[in-house]
Amino acid sequence: MSTHNTGGAEFNVGLPPDIVESTLPFLSAADIRNLSLTNKYYHQLLNYEGGSLTLWHELFRKAYGTLNTNEEPFKNSDVLDYMTCSESIMTRKFPDETWKKLFQRRTEDVCLYTWGCLKHARLGYTSGSNELLKEEDMNGTGSRFKYGVNKPTRVPWFPTGAPQNDRSVVQVSAGGYSFQILTRSGKIFSTGSTYTGGHKGPGPANGQVDFNPFRDAIRRLETSYPRFAVGSMPQTAYHPINTTGTFHPTTARPPTHFGPTPTTVPTSQPHSNIYSELEEMEQRANEQVAGNKHLVRMFTRNSFPIYGSPEGGFRLDEEKFGAIKFVAIASGRSHFIALTNNNILYSWDSTESNHGVEIKFEDLPSSTTNPILKIACGWDFSCVYIYNVGLVIWKERDAVLQGETAAKAHYFIVPNTADLSGDQKLVDFSCGQDNTIYFIDSAGTELWRYSKNVVTSHDVPGVRGKLLKCISCLSSLVLFTSFGCYSIKLDQGELDSSTLVQLQLDDPEDHIISLASGDYHTLALTKKGQLYTWGVESQISGCLGIGRPEHVVDELGIGRWDGVRNVRVEKPTHIALNDAYTAVSVAAGGWQSGALILPK
Repeated sequence: MSTHNTGGAEFNVGLPPDIVESTLPFLSAADIRNLSLTNKYYHQLLNYEGGSLTLWHELFRKAYGTLNTNEEPFKNSDVLDYMTCSESIMTRKFPDETWKKLFQRRTEDVCLYTWGCLKHARLGYTSGSNELLKEEDMNGTGSRFKYGVNKPTRVPWFPTGAPQNDRSVVQVSAGGYSFQILTRSGKIFSTGSTYTGGHKGPGPANGQVDFNPFRDAIRRLETSYPRFAVGSMPQTAYHPINTTGTFHPTTARPPTHFGPTPTTVPTSQPHSNIYSELEEMEQRANEQVAGNKHLVRMFTRNSFPIYGSPEGGFRLDEEKFGAIKFVAIASGRSHFIALTNNNILYSWDSTESNHGVEIKFEDLPSSTTNPILKIACGWDFSCVYIYNVGLVIWKERDAVLQGETAAKAHYFIVPNTADLSGDQKLVDFSCGQDNTIYFIDSAGTELWRYSKNVVTSHDVPGVRGKLLKCISCLSSLVLFTSFGCYSIKLDQGELDSSTLVQLQLDDPEDHIISLASGDYHTLALTKKGQLYTWGVESQISGCLGIGRPEHVVDELGIGRWDGVRNVRVEKPTHIALNDAYTAVSVAAGGWQSGALILPK
């Protein structure tokens, strides 16, 4: 215990400062705040108002370091001054500012920008809903048909008067048809009208479907009322309820008729709206960003009592509704997963419902002793890293049964990934398609690949330096080493070593520190906070973000036509905006791109 002298008397007040500081990485932000309020000693040591260097650095890392996803590798003991990408960029941009000031900048000033395909409002806006869009920023034929946005464009977001924790974006991830956005308040918002694109994700196995309590509830509701033989029935009695938000149309739409014909009762008075409670719940659950209907909050099944019990009805439990706080998200082609601050995992993987399902891992240790440390998504599967268990992957799960809100994953454990120390300790991993995972260990001398239940090692000729980080997508794998950054093409998940290329930038003083890929294009983030892009811009979608196709091919001369409506750019090309900028995070998927950007 540490001692403090007051008026000649010494007394124990708490742990020594070095021990307190060493425990901060293992405490939540709320725990740190509570500790600072324990007594004067801890309050002075963990000085929020005074800008404690250690305290605010740790708070920054916890809030914005994306430590619970595979965007960042595990901390490597060989790296003494470990920093996440966001930390590294912000300290380089503002070398003289305190961590408290950097935290405030990251919280208050960073905005979400998206570009690429406009279909399904996947960018978080349409060609007519975003006043920041200019005609020259869009690809299309004439003024009527707009296919995509060819320049990073700010997404309409919460106004200044909204709660700060809702306005502050912690993380953005991209699926094949949408973006998922995580706020500091722990809410998830999804862009556009669909995250699945109508494609099945890693959901119920063998063609099964999750139990849908709404149909039975509506059937009981309708048969409990007599049918009236007048023209004064409210429109909503036989008109589909608005389901443009949280509820899937097949979930909330009242059926025209179920069962035997109810008794017809003549009346001369208007009949009360029997669907009023359902409409009220749908309205409450259809939470959107103020002024932007293309950004909808995503909820879980256990936010609605009706999923757990038929007697739950359509009424919401105000204490439980939307109370779950998420700390990490990851997106696949047509699904996404999220981790809560209580280490509970949820999956949105069905075309039938927009409500997340809690995922259980039968026969694995409890998260109390073996927590989930990182989450990730492949093209068509999900993955987590569990402490002292290793990488756990699944491509399907049980269907959710009546009265339940959770489902068991049909999982596999990747061999040789559970070590907690030594050369075989996992450093980083990346998910491809069809349950294929690439990973590297502390030794950093070989690339490991898990596919078809077999782990194999791969020596990649031409790659110099110790392997530190890997990122894969549908068509390529990128390796980060102590020497540089390399790209290798994938053919049906197989490495084509003959395509190995070292990624170099025109700026010799800058280099890539992170990247994300869509179907056929890549978006990179550099240590200076700049954006670079290359690959194929499909169907003049604008996903490269460097202007109209004619400008890229004919005027800049940095690309070429690859078919009638595709443009290929071979080398990393800088994305220039009208004003100077600093990006702190990138996301890409399908035919769209996104970034968290600190404007000038």
